[in-house]
Amino acid sequence: METLWAGSRQSNLRRMKQNHEYNLSVSDVAHHYDLKARTVRDHLRDGNLHGVRINGWWRCSWPDVFAAEKGPMPRGERAELYKAQLLTKKMLAAKWGVSERTVERWIETGLPTRNVFGSVRIAPADVNEWMQRSFGVASNVA
Repeated sequence: METLWAGSRQSNLRRMKQNHEYNLSVSDVAHHYDLKARTVRDHLRDGNLHGVRINGWWRCSWPDVFAAEKGPMPRGERAELYKAQLLTKKMLAAKWGVSERTVERWIETGLPTRNVFGSVRIAPADVNEWMQRSFGVASNVA
């Protein structure tokens, strides 16, 4: 596989593989994770999240974003579902009209989560499937 190099100094070089599309901006990634853009830039700079600098701007690919989530890597059709904004416990509680403690109990009983730099996040696709399986309730959390 041919590798392209971005950057001008060797210490700041980041490999860009041709099979990845680096089309996500810092704000796109921040929205997906429900974090501040500054936090995403810090993780990029520290190497916790892989990205490349193109003309001075950080860019990421979906595989790199998924890899930083510390959860199962979504493949095929599931990858499209996992591109939706991840939910915090507070966001999920508000959507269902329950307390955050109820969401924590759901997590304890098997609601799948993603770990984003030490914070719990929940993929809407996982909520929909888990609610259907656990309670027989059709959910359309998006």
